[in-house]
Amino acid sequence: MDKQRQEDILQLEHTFTLMKRRMDAEWARENDLRINAMQARILVRLFEEGPQKASAIADKLQITAGAITGIADKLIDLQYLERERDVDDRRVVYLVLTDQGTQLVERLKERRTAIMEMMFTGLSQEEVRELTRLFNKVIANMDAVKE
Repeated sequence: MDKQRQEDILQLEHTFTLMKRRMDAEWARENDLRINAMQARILVRLFEEGPQKASAIADKLQITAGAITGIADKLIDLQYLERERDVDDRRVVYLVLTDQGTQLVERLKERRTAIMEMMFTGLSQEEVRELTRLFNKVIANMDAVKE
């Protein structure tokens, strides 16, 4: 890798890290919802895809089964989730949104929309599509390394 490309990539890394930190800070700001971004992702996924096993959510969000258990326990304590056993196989346990969890997801989606609108204000539709295309290309590069 030539020196200029290396400098450009380091600058990109710095910019991406700064953007991620600012996204996290924006999420935390005025966070009356009492949950963090990962907890929100789990709730939204269950809202959009229905009840799921903890292991399936962990795989999709690329976190460990242990991490999902701890996060689920917290969300259960907050009465946003419940564990339900499969009627045909009692060994199988699903995470299920409660009515309170469903109401929270509606608020989360509004907040996410507001944050995304704030972040991408000033970008044209073409620029948003190009940014999406570039991120998908990077993700494909990372996936190719895994294989």
